[in-house]
Amino acid sequence: MAKLQLENVAKSYGTVEVIKNVSLDIADGEFVVFVGPSGCGKSTLLRMIAGLEEITDGQVLIDDEVCNDLAPKERGIAMVFQTYALYPHKTVYQNMAFSLKLSRRPRQEIDERIREAARILQMEHLLDRRPSQLSGGQRQRVAIGRAIVRNPKVFLFDEPLSNLDAALRVSMRREIAKLHEELGATMIYVTHDQVEAMTLADRIVVLDGGVVQQIGAPMELYHHPSNLFVAGFIGSPRMNLVPGRVAEATGEALRIDTEEFGLVTVSSVDAGAARPGDAVTLGIRPEHTGIAPDAAGIGGATVMLVEELGDETLVELKCASGRELVAKIAPSSGMRAGDRVAVHLDPASAHLFDRTGAALSTGQHDQHTGG
Repeated sequence: MAKLQLENVAKSYGTVEVIKNVSLDIADGEFVVFVGPSGCGKSTLLRMIAGLEEITDGQVLIDDEVCNDLAPKERGIAMVFQTYALYPHKTVYQNMAFSLKLSRRPRQEIDERIREAARILQMEHLLDRRPSQLSGGQRQRVAIGRAIVRNPKVFLFDEPLSNLDAALRVSMRREIAKLHEELGATMIYVTHDQVEAMTLADRIVVLDGGVVQQIGAPMELYHHPSNLFVAGFIGSPRMNLVPGRVAEATGEALRIDTEEFGLVTVSSVDAGAARPGDAVTLGIRPEHTGIAPDAAGIGGATVMLVEELGDETLVELKCASGRELVAKIAPSSGMRAGDRVAVHLDPASAHLFDRTGAALSTGQHDQHTGG
């Protein structure tokens, strides 16, 4: 397999910059996921690595070799697209053999590679079928198998599960994780689905507007988002974000005045970066947002919607200020739309962001479960 480096990579279409000065080192055998909203540049960045998009500035290196001017077939990569792109008149075996035949590989080698890929993907029984005889998940397996037989240095996946239904997405996600474990391959995976990113990645690259917002392990991004964008994008349901102002700054703590929660003391923060009166944003995850069946809490709130999910319950709330929050609580709570409740939070699990959106909080949020 291979290591991959991006050095100050940029892409422009005329005067429009879509990728802005991206630098990234991907280790041999690492699984890295590019994630972000539609139009953030993640697929464009992947296509630049593949050689399908010209690089405006910077360098792409695979095993220390600059690849900017190499054709896709010369880079040692294999790409799996959102669309399966299978030849409908060929069998699964023939689809997987096609690129190897073009490379004039020996017949015995072709057969061995195909059968080994079929074993890994558990589709030996499908080799004689045509694409029209396969389910969506089986077709995607064939597309992945076609990449495996090429024995590439780097696997590239461009939203490969987007065309599958929910159950198949979960199943194929597991298959891709198993594939990475068995092959030990370097993989780069693009998705807009942060659940896919969290469950598959060794590291996640969060993009917005062509700019890298944060790079880190899934739980690092979840517990320590570097800015408001990452805080709001990573996590489902998304983090509750409440505006406030600094009431007092002392040592490693800030007292924040909010309409929804009153005065909240946030510790383990860079208190020197904020002054009394500064506008800030308090962030609290739904699992750290507690509710009680009375209106005695600060401001109080009205239950707008209750979603019973079996192992947990999501409660959508509207505070007296008009702000909407989501609480994740234990199942069978008995809450109903229209109930008045008190809202409270675990201050030790709070996140804090300054007026620019940069994180001020540096505490160990992963140690707290809230209630």
